Amino acid sequence: MKRSIKAALLSALVFPGVGHFTLGRPGRACLFLLPAAVGAIYMTGQVMARVNLIVAQVESGALALDPQAISERLSAAAGAEGPWMSLAVAVCVLCWAGSVIDALLLGDGPGPDH
Repeated sequence: MKRSIKAALLSALVFPGVGHFTLGRPGRACLFLLPAAVGAIYMTGQVMARVNLIVAQVESGALALDPQAISERLSAAAGAEGPWMSLAVAVCVLCWAGSVIDALLLGDGPGPDH
């Protein structure tokens, strides 16, 4: 398998920038990996905060343990995260796509295997 395809698959299927490590480009890997990790951590924190709120409401009896009621509560709050969640999603998507494209473009150049 060509190095570029292997690197692109690693970046696409594991995490942005991971494929760049196989290309011997750790600095470039960090350019994709770190912003995507920050975005993913922020998104996970926001999701966990919402989950904890829903769980607390169910435990207190303020929200029935009914999938339809929980779904309606989640739908009503959709989009309430604000611009930071949108920015985190955009950063993750751009890093993911960029790392795949960059790995494909860099993969066949000189590196440790050449």
